[in-house]
Amino acid sequence: MPKFPEFAERTKYVQGSVFEKFRPKMQQMGANLVKLHIGDTYLAPTYSIPIDENFIQNNEGFNRYCDTLGIYPLREALSEKVNSDNQLKANPDQLLMTCGATNALNTSVQGLVNPGEDVIVLTPAWPFFKGMVTIAGGNVIEVPLYIRLYREPKLDVLDYLESFCTSKTVALYLNTPNNPSGKVLNSSQLQQIADFAQKHRLWIISDEAYDGMTYDNHNHISVGSLPGMYSQTISIFTFSKVFMFSGLRLGYIVAGESTIKNLNKMMVHQLYSPSTISQQMMVEPVKNRTQWRDAFVKHCHELRDMFITNLKISPQIPEGSYYLFFSIEDHFKGRGYSEVIDECLEKGVSVAPGNDFGKDFPDYIRICFTGENPERLEIAINRLNEIFPV
Repeated sequence: MPKFPEFAERTKYVQGSVFEKFRPKMQQMGANLVKLHIGDTYLAPTYSIPIDENFIQNNEGFNRYCDTLGIYPLREALSEKVNSDNQLKANPDQLLMTCGATNALNTSVQGLVNPGEDVIVLTPAWPFFKGMVTIAGGNVIEVPLYIRLYREPKLDVLDYLESFCTSKTVALYLNTPNNPSGKVLNSSQLQQIADFAQKHRLWIISDEAYDGMTYDNHNHISVGSLPGMYSQTISIFTFSKVFMFSGLRLGYIVAGESTIKNLNKMMVHQLYSPSTISQQMMVEPVKNRTQWRDAFVKHCHELRDMFITNLKISPQIPEGSYYLFFSIEDHFKGRGYSEVIDECLEKGVSVAPGNDFGKDFPDYIRICFTGENPERLEIAINRLNEIFPV
């Protein structure tokens, strides 16, 4: 059973990149190495491509395979970023570039979970993660936490989690700021989760997709930055949220070097590496993030407040991310849940059903308050107020 610090059995029989064993010697050779080991071409595309000529000239190899860990300039910039912003003391070799957080999460599950083993999933939770555990043959143990913490901020989290832990539990999935509830866990709550994980030798898969997206003086804390937790945590980030580039399909994992090595073995069999050019595009945005990030978060904050002020229903005010997640049970007005969802579509507004985020939320809906421009959001608010009269 791969409790921390062990990995899933498949990491023992799945080989990494066929060239991985030669990496140290190849790096020693540097520019003196004539690279004939990989199926690639020295030629750049000879056809017209819609990419700025200056970018092409300044990014040699944009069309070629890159290191399976990711291009070094981006990993170097991100190591500075996570050290500065997240207090994760990582060097470039402790980062693995992935095809979005989705690929990072799936790679982590494949590296940690054997068939028949349990993974605690704090809910409400992003729906696809549960599917990843199922595909790996694991069992999802849902633990409703985030909504409860709004109501009971002093909850003894460690004691609460104890009743969900079994002899087969190997990992815990944590997501703060949370999708869909917007809950941001504070240092005390995170420390209790860390204590629980250390007590039972559980890996923590920390989904930090909404890194930096917090409101009202709430702070995003990476659980891997807590004492003794870096080596036990797989911290996962993406360029899809604060970086506003979901279509780029780029993310990254931060973890100890042995963990990165084992996860890289899983990832090379899925996609080898994410796009070289997409990584090259993000080096400068990472370096200059302080120039634009705060303005984006401020705008999201304004959109949140627009919904909170004008929506007749009074949902829980989210502390982070960009969703409202609330029960509509008191607004059925004789209608069934599925009827209400259908009516939303018929009135021209789409919402996400709550039961997809956990079995304890069959009467909830999720609304993304950044999904359209402000003018379109005002239309949505008016339509929702018609559907949910107070």
